[in-house]
Amino acid sequence: MSVITAITLQKNNKERCNLFVDGEFFAGVSLETVMRFRLKVNSETDAEKLAEILDSAEKQEATEKAIAYSAKSLKTKKQVKDYLLRRGYKESTVWYCIDKLKEYSYIDDGEYSKRYIESTAKTQGKRLIEYKLMMKGVKKEDIEKAFENAETDDAENARRLAEKHLRNKEITAENVRKTYKYLIGRGFSYEQADDAIKKFRAETDDGRD
Repeated sequence: MSVITAITLQKNNKERCNLFVDGEFFAGVSLETVMRFRLKVNSETDAEKLAEILDSAEKQEATEKAIAYSAKSLKTKKQVKDYLLRRGYKESTVWYCIDKLKEYSYIDDGEYSKRYIESTAKTQGKRLIEYKLMMKGVKKEDIEKAFENAETDDAENARRLAEKHLRNKEITAENVRKTYKYLIGRGFSYEQADDAIKKFRAETDDGRD
């Protein structure tokens, strides 16, 4: 058996304590952990309970860091997972945190996708946005639902970008090809690029090659 020899408040965070076991520093834990496990100086403890205390302390610390990471802006599940793994937390702790953040609505891949779509759709087509969201770990079905709920118009965005790209330029075959390539590179479909250029040419009343 071991003995808890001291519990002291941390200087820079009065919500956390330093726990000493058998005269040596054991771990930094929250006041909540101290109260939950009813930790007291001179009380005996064993290896199993100490392991449980460590696990609880790690989960709480990781959850706090994940919340702080997500508080500035909504994050995807993969982003939070990668962040916590980079900080060295074990996988069971990471998944515990992810479940907690979902519960607190700090993680919502559907809502993240909707916001991302609405913030990027004016300069990017669906294919590029979808690819970037999948790279962020969002499932395809969540992306599709987000597109259904998002307020965006791919055809209009493509037309506007075509107009911007061709504005003040002579409508030559070379400039049209460059605009076509530009729109495809921004994630618009071949059909959307073609329609956008045709609409711009019709609006300018200039169909010369």
